Amino acid sequence: MADQTNEVPRQRRLPRDIGVPTIAWDEWQLERALERAAAYAELVEIYSDGMHSLLSSGNRAAARRSGLRFTVHGPYDGLEIGSRKERHRWAAVQTHRRHLEASAEIGATRYVVHPDFAAKVYKPAAASSCRYERGWGRDERVVAALQTSFAELEDLQRETGVRVVIENMPAPGHSHLHGREDLTCGRPGHLDDQALDLGELGFVLDAGHAAICGTLHGFLADPPPGFAHVHLHDNKGSEEAGDPHLALGQGVVDVRAVLGAARRAGATVILELGDESRLRQSIAYLDLEGMLDDGPARHDDRRGVE
Repeated sequence: MADQTNEVPRQRRLPRDIGVPTIAWDEWQLERALERAAAYAELVEIYSDGMHSLLSSGNRAAARRSGLRFTVHGPYDGLEIGSRKERHRWAAVQTHRRHLEASAEIGATRYVVHPDFAAKVYKPAAASSCRYERGWGRDERVVAALQTSFAELEDLQRETGVRVVIENMPAPGHSHLHGREDLTCGRPGHLDDQALDLGELGFVLDAGHAAICGTLHGFLADPPPGFAHVHLHDNKGSEEAGDPHLALGQGVVDVRAVLGAARRAGATVILELGDESRLRQSIAYLDLEGMLDDGPARHDDRRGVE
């Protein structure tokens, strides 16, 4: 919930590689939320849904007037690009098409997409015929649907010039993308491996989700090809029953290691906190720990995608 006060507390401004999300002010109109976000950073991630949807021409105009740099988080409620029902999968990709086109209009450099997320845990495979070990179940039909959607999103990436990045999920067993072992190593993917091949798409590391799944170290030790974006927030790790998005320094996430990996890769970073209070706490933590002085990431703001 947004802090409803008009006065912006004194706060150190974030460096160019770290931004803030509009979800911290999700009860405000987008134009007002962007004005507030600009007090903290020049990089802002718009969650394109509800009052902040970029399908609104007024919201797109407000974004262009702001002069800010943008990444965009695509909508995800009710969207399943890994659906086993083709009409649902296709509808989800078409929704992303519209939001990607709107993102291109405001000059966004990243567009975040969730892969599959099931209400129930996937059942473990009956036989271990895969060439890699996975600690949770899998569904070949979902993997095939995801690969089809990834190919279509690659086409949209080329058409719009906005880098599409796929996010790792929390809640172990409810998705096919929790850890580094769930992704191929940049070689052509094999569906019998059940590892996902992102192709020319990028990858967004949600550090909090990875901490919950116990996979953060694996991602940091061997960043996937296309590592281009980070969602940074904290939690208590595997003991979490949910996904609380705590302020930095209140949990187990190795913030310095995550920022180091992001900066080496030239990835953009978003402090994905759901209210302004936790956002201020996180910026204060970064400042106190000297992590705002490490220099900006060598990130690439080119909108064109080869």
